Amino acid sequence: MRISLIMLAAGNSRRFGSNKLLFPVDGKPMYQITLNRLLQVKTDLEQEITCAVSVVTRYEEIRKAALKNGIQVILNPHPEKGISSSIKIGLQENLDADACLFAVSDQPWMTARTIEAMIRAFLLSGKGIACVSLNTTGKTGNPCIFTKPYYTELLELEGDTGGKKVIKRHPEDTFIFAVEDAKQLEDLDVPDME
Repeated sequence: MRISLIMLAAGNSRRFGSNKLLFPVDGKPMYQITLNRLLQVKTDLEQEITCAVSVVTRYEEIRKAALKNGIQVILNPHPEKGISSSIKIGLQENLDADACLFAVSDQPWMTARTIEAMIRAFLLSGKGIACVSLNTTGKTGNPCIFTKPYYTELLELEGDTGGKKVIKRHPEDTFIFAVEDAKQLEDLDVPDME
């Protein structure tokens, strides 16, 4: 099986007040944390499955960092069209993959171990979609995985709508990977000034 790990890093950060993907978390730009984790996942799983990492962005700093690591960069010239534009652009460049995992760049506490465990459990599940969920609330979130049968629906998304719309249509074919630590599912929408 070939899985593409697609990092979405083209957002406008309106609520944050500046480009949050460049905001330092634990001394590193937030996007770099997610990028490093996806590279770790690729390395850790290379004996089991084929993984490729792609980055969808509009930011020059992110583009340069990705290229330096030998990662495919896909430019999103219209991020104002919402997250669906990044999903579609990333997917179109990875249509040959058996499945695509989409990770957002503003979840700096999501661990490589969790992503790897999710992928392994998803492969055993026999389902066509996967997403993470906070064990205590059942609230679903990112990252999400979609297999080829769902690519057409993802390519039809519009506006600031992500894969959750597709997931809601197919609950019977969705594997939910429970995460105990709520912090892993947090996205950083406002700067922490404490």
